[in-house]
Amino acid sequence: MTFGLTLSIALFLASPPEGDGYRQAVAAVEQGMLAINTDPGGGVETLRAALAGLHEHAPRLAADPDALELRTLAELALARALLAGGDRQAAAAAVDGALEGLGATALSVDQLGPSLGALVAERQQALAGRGSARLRVACAVPCRVYVDERTSTAAEAEGANLPLGEHRVWIEGEGAAPLRTKLTLADADATLTLAYPEAAAIAPDPQLIDATPELGRAGPVKRVAPRWAEVGSLVVGSAAVIAGAVLWALDSKCPRAADPNDVAACPQLYDTRTAGIALVSAGSATALLGGVMLAVDEARLGDRRGHQLALTWTTRF
Repeated sequence: MTFGLTLSIALFLASPPEGDGYRQAVAAVEQGMLAINTDPGGGVETLRAALAGLHEHAPRLAADPDALELRTLAELALARALLAGGDRQAAAAAVDGALEGLGATALSVDQLGPSLGALVAERQQALAGRGSARLRVACAVPCRVYVDERTSTAAEAEGANLPLGEHRVWIEGEGAAPLRTKLTLADADATLTLAYPEAAAIAPDPQLIDATPELGRAGPVKRVAPRWAEVGSLVVGSAAVIAGAVLWALDSKCPRAADPNDVAACPQLYDTRTAGIALVSAGSATALLGGVMLAVDEARLGDRRGHQLALTWTTRF
């Protein structure tokens, strides 16, 4: 569904039912909209706090299209105020949050004004070029997943395709405590799996392991050589290169830096060229071999860790 957005909307400020935290959170966003439209400088923090409070009600917000549209309007109003105040970086971050929260819903920039419209178009291109990753939630019990306060397909077999970056995730299931977290998707085109409840990660479903071998039963990566041997080769080889360079530099020189033309003081010259070249050559080869083996092993282990730990936990509630 595509909707055009305008920053002038009808705000219903009737007092919400006492004890209904969700309706109170929606009302706070509406009041924050009024505050930022009447006092852009002073209303920024008010609206930010109201939007943060709305994040506390993901299941109800996901089922409320009007409130989701209100949230997008509020985020764009926040970006407009920040842009007017000269804080373009914070305005871009607010626009990014609005675009990520839209999910598959398209956003028209025609009614946003030239400055905000240009920033939104710029961030849309940046978001599209950032890449995406797939998030899968392996639920051991029937569960529902909300990403950025929208209903997500992450619990289905195919998972959910999300833009790279930070996302708010809310999972709730039968007989299990809800899980709320912020995570950062960092690896483009990777498939990242989150177990729910978390205890399920101890004994995952064999079918899940088969479906995602990089996150399941893949065996440990074997090194080309022990790390101590790789580092030792690199150090010894480097030392040999230095020693060979010193010998090479001493070739045809007099002991104690005497004058080569003074036969009495310098009866003979150092003849170290051959030994120096040999040490430099052998040391270079040894250091190169050790460095290559170390780089390959560290890259393979780093890639392994990147697949296994690509789910970066930033906040847990």
